[in-house]
Amino acid sequence: MNTSIKYIIASACLFSATSAMANDHKTTIEYRHDYRDGVKKHGDRVKVFLDTGQNIGFELDARYNNEDDGMYNHMTMNGSEFTAFYYDKINANTNWLAGTSLDFTKEGLVYIPFVRLNYQFDNGIRLQGRYKWKVWDYDVNGVDGTPYRSKIQQFDTFVGYRYHDWNFQYQFDIFREMESNGLPLYDDKKWDYQHNVVVTYSLNKNWRPFVEVGNIKESRYTDERQTRYRVGIKYTW
Repeated sequence: MNTSIKYIIASACLFSATSAMANDHKTTIEYRHDYRDGVKKHGDRVKVFLDTGQNIGFELDARYNNEDDGMYNHMTMNGSEFTAFYYDKINANTNWLAGTSLDFTKEGLVYIPFVRLNYQFDNGIRLQGRYKWKVWDYDVNGVDGTPYRSKIQQFDTFVGYRYHDWNFQYQFDIFREMESNGLPLYDDKKWDYQHNVVVTYSLNKNWRPFVEVGNIKESRYTDERQTRYRVGIKYTW
């Protein structure tokens, strides 16, 4: 896709988000900092979430890497992502969500359509499943050196529980590269997985700090894993 078309798509999405703000809406701003102990690198992410109150939502985030050791050293932008989605209830305990993300990286654009199903038990336990396609619109050099366009299927599962002001969540994700010439994702194979645990505390109706601990890959070509630590805070109004 050429650059002008990308800008047209992005502008249309931003116009839709701006128009939606005329409705009664809820907005959340999130900041989080992470550290990966295998590669010894820091990173940051800022996200804005808008629920229009009309069964439509939007997210916009920006990712930053720290090129040197230490926090906030030589920070460079590592991409930004815009998401639009529609959600609705199936019944009192079940709702569904479908949407798409546009991930703008320095190499090009990645399309990420997805669907999600959420079920909430009356005792506070919740289950969620999310299915994604990630489709690159730019060429990547494959395992034999010839170019290809990556297509990755991803399935995420979530188990959560809310107890008073505390919120606990476990997440397990699995990925698979669908292109025959695609680069390996982990351990020289075309699949990858990761775990993540999040604990959030509601200070009041506006402020929610959280911590995360995840287990992720360290390399495409070995079986080495690393721990990813995150701390962050959300503000909602």
